[in-house]
Parts: sequence; structure tokens; C-alpha cells
Amino acid sequence: MNKAALTGVALAVAGGVIGVNWYANKTASDVVAQQVKQFSEQTGFAVSYQNVDYSLLSNTVVLESISFKEQDGEHALIDIERFSLKGYEEGKVSPLTELQITGLSLARELKSVSAPVMPSTLLNAKYNLNSTMRYEDSTGDSQFDFSVSADQVVNFAMDIALSNSKDLMDLQTDIQQMHSQGEMSLEAELQMQSKMLSALQSLQPVDMSFSLKDEGELKALVDELLMKNGLDHEQLKAMLAMQMEHVPASENAKQAIQSFVAGLSLLEISMQFPEDTSFMQLGMQLQPLAGNPQALEEFLKLKIVGR
Repeated sequence: MNKAALTGVALAVAGGVIGVNWYANKTASDVVAQQVKQFSEQTGFAVSYQNVDYSLLSNTVVLESISFKEQDGEHALIDIERFSLKGYEEGKVSPLTELQITGLSLARELKSVSAPVMPSTLLNAKYNLNSTMRYEDSTGDSQFDFSVSADQVVNFAMDIALSNSKDLMDLQTDIQQMHSQGEMSLEAELQMQSKMLSALQSLQPVDMSFSLKDEGELKALVDELLMKNGLDHEQLKAMLAMQMEHVPASENAKQAIQSFVAGLSLLEISMQFPEDTSFMQLGMQLQPLAGNPQALEEFLKLKIVGR
């Protein structure tokens, strides 16, 4: 193939890629506009955004400069710098779905309303949220990871792995399809609620973890909350030590919690569950252990780290 032909092929491929991406972005913009319209009708919030971008290769939709306000109001209530949704597929559960919200902040009007009840450390922070779901259709295994952080203040994360989740995932797909066809009848809703309850009861937890991590200003946040209640950090530690004497937990668990309250740096809690055990079965197995904290922690393989 000569150079002219190669150049022609390259230009054709490039033109095709550009054309497909242009069409994908146009389609994504139309879909987002429709979804935003439905959201506004259902919630009463007006939503505006400056840009929609869709990546065909990564199946990711990105919105930028999003604002929420009351439909009859002039001022924004919440602003979001960037919203990203990766892997969503209509009519099926994707093997990987990831939602990211970056730079969420309260607008001036909402800050003034929330000031009497919300600490200024959180009131003035920007928030980032990340939610990821992994799902294997052939095994029914799923993994949910969630984290939310107040920038330079604190980060909270929660992860849970489940097995036997295929019924729940299939039901979610059925519900989406029924909603897309119009409003469900009362009978259909009751049937779906019954199926949802059954699917949730059959879920089998594999492991679970939580963490709370200082990102710079956690102590300032705690001090602000304590001050509003007429307390300081030393008083908090003394009160906790007294309460821990009556808490049914192992000495290791008590020490980890007290270490976290003293240092306000990191708290990690993790546990593992027996195989092939549903939430309902797990609850029945835990009841006899309620009065024996050491046996309960061993059964759950509970680990607590605090500092």
C-alpha cells in the first residue's frame, strides 16, 4: 500500500472515530437532558450544568459545573464541580459501575440556613464522593465500595462484599424496565416489593469494613462540636473511659476505640462472615453470642484499629 493510500485510510479511520464520538456525545447530551428533566419534575429542584462529555472507550459520562436550586428560587443551593458515571448500561447490570462526585459545596444561601446546626468546618468544606459496584453475573458475587470525604477534614469509607446477589441484580433490571414503560400499577409495585424483600433476605455477606480517617482538620471538627456542648477533648476521653467500663466488648476493642478518640487519626473496623450464610441466618447465629463479646468478635473475625 503506497503512502497516499495509507494516508487515506488513516484519515478515514480518524474521521470515523470523530464521527462516532460526536454522535455518542450528542446522544449522551440528549439522554442527560431527559434525565435531568425527570429529576426536576420529581424533586422540585432546577438543575443546570455547563458541559456534557461522553467517552465511548471507557463508557463514561461526565458533567461539569452543576448547580441545584429551588425551581422558584434565584440562588443555587448546591454546586458540584464534576460528576462522572462510568460503566452504566441501560437494561442490564454492568460488571463495573463507578460514580464520582467531585467538589460538592453548599452555596451561600444554604450555608446561611444550615449555620445554626452544622459545624463551620463542614459547612465550608468541599465534598468528594466515590461509589463503585463490581458484579459477576456468572457467580452472583458483588462488591460495593463507598467513600465520602470532606476535603482536608475527614474521610469515611465503607466496603461490603456479597454473594448470591443475582436475584437482587436481576430484579433491579426488571424494575428499571417497568419504570421505562410507564408508571407501575399498585399490584405490580406490591409484587416487586415482595420480590425485593425475598432477594435481600437471600443475600450472603462475605466481608465488610468501615474506616474513618483524618485528612487534616478532624480534631478541629471534634473540638468545634465539643465546644457547642460545653466540653473539651480531655473531658470527652474521660467520659468515654467511664462508659467503656459498662460496654459489652473485649478489652482490645475498647482500647482501639479509646485510642482513636485520643488520637483522632484513624479508625478501621473489619469483619468476615461464615460462608453460604444469608443475613437472616446470620442474625439467628448471632443471637446466642450477644452476651459473650469475646465469642462474638471471634465469630465475626472482628478487627478494630484505632489511633
